[in-house]
Amino acid sequence: MSKTAATVQTVTDPVCGMSVDPDHAAGSFTHNGVTYYFCSNHCRQKFQDDPHRYAAAAADQIAPATPAKDEKQPASSKSGEYTCPMHPEVRQNGPGSCPKCGMALEPVTVTPPKEKIEYTCPMHPQIVRDAPGFCPICGMALEPRTVAGEEENAELVDMRRRFWLSVVLTLPLIVLAMSEFIP
Repeated sequence: MSKTAATVQTVTDPVCGMSVDPDHAAGSFTHNGVTYYFCSNHCRQKFQDDPHRYAAAAADQIAPATPAKDEKQPASSKSGEYTCPMHPEVRQNGPGSCPKCGMALEPVTVTPPKEKIEYTCPMHPQIVRDAPGFCPICGMALEPRTVAGEEENAELVDMRRRFWLSVVLTLPLIVLAMSEFIP
């Protein structure tokens, strides 16, 4: 079958999982009689350093045939496409890491969140972050800050229960300790 046909045979890079055209692969390596193709020299080097680790996971190396560039792909296949933020030319279906820089691939189309959650330090309210983490001043875990209307807070319920239990147990002690001062 020629390259002008409707399909192009691709293989999967055993290190990063990207689809690779064997004719345009950055490198190849033969291990136990099987030739593996790589998207970059970095992936080929990682495979050469520890071939047994990657060869077992690459048993199904040949990926299903992909449509040629002149064929239109359905819109649903684009939803699972991921790209590198530093190298936008690197694209693959499904998550993984960039073969050039090693960064995690991000979805091409990102759905915005319905509400924004900010994280802040309970002791230092001036520390506000977009993701969970730790306060740079005191090291405490940052807590989510959202507007909660009528929703019952589980921590508040627990603290209220502890407060009233301690009041009930403390009152008899106060009465006993102060009984000789009461006329």
